[in-house]
Amino acid sequence: MAFSNDSKTGIYGLLGYRIRYSLSPEIHNHIFRKFGIKAVYGLFDVPQQDFSTAMDTLIQYASGFNVTTPYKENAAKLLQELSPEASLTGSVNLVKNNRGYNTDYLALQELISRQDLDLAGKECTIFGSGGAARTASYLFGNMKMYVTIINRSLEKAQKLENDLTRSGIDAQSVTLKTEISKETMESEVFVNCISYPEFMYPGMRSKLAVDFNYASRSGNFRNRFTGETAFITGEDILASQAIHSQRIWNNIEAEFTEILEVIDVKHSR
Repeated sequence: MAFSNDSKTGIYGLLGYRIRYSLSPEIHNHIFRKFGIKAVYGLFDVPQQDFSTAMDTLIQYASGFNVTTPYKENAAKLLQELSPEASLTGSVNLVKNNRGYNTDYLALQELISRQDLDLAGKECTIFGSGGAARTASYLFGNMKMYVTIINRSLEKAQKLENDLTRSGIDAQSVTLKTEISKETMESEVFVNCISYPEFMYPGMRSKLAVDFNYASRSGNFRNRFTGETAFITGEDILASQAIHSQRIWNNIEAEFTEILEVIDVKHSR
């Protein structure tokens, strides 16, 4: 990973591991072209042993960058400053000038505000315990919801539960079992933060379903709901997150529907 200080082209990108599936380059390069910004957005796919070096290099030379799985929590520990939502969640997915932000939190918060739902005092059930699950659990927990974390590793789920509890959020953790597919679960909100498509989700009844994955990576989650359910999809979150990213990096306002069109075109190829 080499950059030049003399480059007049802004360098942006996504830092993660095994991220070839990402649609972020198409989205942000489209935005740069539309607004006449001389910049390029690429993928920085690095293994764990190279993560710290990659972070240091990008902080020094990149105009800004996103962070994704599995590095969101580690990134928060390496930055000089964190925004309020990044400090709250201990998870970073955007960096500018050695300051970390959590635009997943900002995006989901904005998307939820468009739903006419009274969620205080209700239950939120979250599949997974990684960076996206951490973001969702803090967001819904701060909306005074009771949070249940379902994960394959009970140890990781319990760590998140303990962090939430210390923040004054009511939470519990449960081991993810294969026989869960035989059950029918009810919760005011279900959030999907796992991406192994072979998992068979239970039947679910809910007012709101949030899927952090693109449709191609979410398995059968979106097909397991009965009754009236409002959906916030991974595509919605990605589009809103890109808007927040560009606000922070370049103080520009991209269009939500236009970004969704870019995502649809990429999916259709």
